[in-house]
Amino acid sequence: MSRIPAIRLKPRSANANPQRKPYPSDLSDLEWEILKPLLPKPKGFGHPIEVDLREIINGVFYVQRTGC
Repeated sequence: MSRIPAIRLKPRSANANPQRKPYPSDLSDLEWEILKPLLPKPKGFGHPIEVDLREIINGVFYVQRTGC
């Protein structure tokens, strides 16, 4: 059985793509500040987190809102 390689995404800072149009399902800055402390912190071993967790959560909310 062969393994499927993990996809490594680069973090997306707020200024990484200023042309990105915000979606109505995106977290506001206030919502993100409330949610951020509830997410697990990196443990200090293993691979470092290479994705922007806010963008992941925005994607989950987008799928939930639109159903796609």
